[in-house]
Amino acid sequence: MSREQTIRDVAYAIWEAEGKPQGRDAQHWRMAEERVAASADKNAGVKAKAPTQRAAKPAAPAKGKVVAEKPASAAPAKAAPKSPAKAAAAKAKPAASKR
Repeated sequence: MSREQTIRDVAYAIWEAEGKPQGRDAQHWRMAEERVAASADKNAGVKAKAPTQRAAKPAAPAKGKVVAEKPASAAPAKAAPKSPAKAAAAKAKPAASKR
């Protein structure tokens, strides 16, 4: 797509987003030019960056060795802490007598 067509599409989107006002086409065009230029600068900066290194894969176990994996549910679940008000209320209640 040509740069002019890209600006035209962006200006149209701005016009629609603003409720299709009449007589502001020059302003929308300038705004679109600025956005396209900023986008081109941003994309040029991304291309100029050095490629990032990927994280190394974990080493595979040696042949013949069996590696045991822990199941995801191996860790015991912790009980939710009581709020101070609930803890005080629980202590204040007398134990129910068993008959």
